[in-house]
Amino acid sequence: MNKEDYKELINRYFRGQLHENEYELLTDYLRDPNNREYFEQAKKEWNFNSEPDETVRKNWIRLLYKLNKPDSETLDMPITRRLWFRVASVAAILAVGLFCGGLLTNYFSVNEINTGQVVFKTSRGEKSLVILPDSSQVWLNATSSLTYHPFTSKGRKVELKGEAFFKVAHNENAPFIVKTNKCEVEVLGTTFDVMAYEGFGREEITLLEGKVNVLTENDKHVIKPGQALILKDDHAEIIEANISQVSGWINNKLNFQNIPLTELFKRLENWFDVDIALDNQTGREVNFTGTFKNEETIWQILDAINVYTPIQIKKTELRNIKITIK
Repeated sequence: MNKEDYKELINRYFRGQLHENEYELLTDYLRDPNNREYFEQAKKEWNFNSEPDETVRKNWIRLLYKLNKPDSETLDMPITRRLWFRVASVAAILAVGLFCGGLLTNYFSVNEINTGQVVFKTSRGEKSLVILPDSSQVWLNATSSLTYHPFTSKGRKVELKGEAFFKVAHNENAPFIVKTNKCEVEVLGTTFDVMAYEGFGREEITLLEGKVNVLTENDKHVIKPGQALILKDDHAEIIEANISQVSGWINNKLNFQNIPLTELFKRLENWFDVDIALDNQTGREVNFTGTFKNEETIWQILDAINVYTPIQIKKTELRNIKITIK
């Protein structure tokens, strides 16, 4: 490609019209400082002395990520003061999920925290693995946040919004507590998943290994391995769990068993960083069962859903999709 071709590539970049392979071409081109200077000037002209629109902003952040992607996947963060830390590299809000499926994964290790608290957050299209000071591992799903409170010799406590998969280091003298809007999950050391998205109308605690106590406002529940506790409104129910459905997202697999389409589309929004508007013309809730892997695009998944549940798919804007149930 000659210089004029790259200029056109840059113009199409700011219009949000690049294909996936063209991002690599543009990234390679901008590694040259002279080319980067031209790009910076072009960016100023596109901003028109005002805030760029959402498409331009996301495209810019995505390109920065490609240009500055670190070699190491692990970040060590010694913290000695109160810190609100947004765990997500710039990859968190990239458009890449729309094209190549699956969540981007970040890894963070907190080796020493003396005072204060830390908030880990993931955006749509992203998940993070957080290593806590006691060596407990927390996989944080998309659009979730984990608030860490300083651990002591008598207790360990975090707060969760969204979904996380926990592998807690055993310490019988210091219970590990996960606080959500509806309950507190107390363990000594075990493996479990907590789903506490506010928009889903329920919370689910699923146990894979060990023992879990769940304390609600009015009761205490004990969960055994292979069981899940469902908290909805003021009702609590223990059921046999579908472990692959619960933990599949860690390995970039979405496994759904008879879930409402409304929830499925919310999960796809998180997975691919898109906005899906659902027009349910049937006037009834429709459930779906199926498994999707990292390789599928959003369009392939919607086509698969269409095989079992007739839907009309319409792309309204770059990252906006309208779904109508026939």
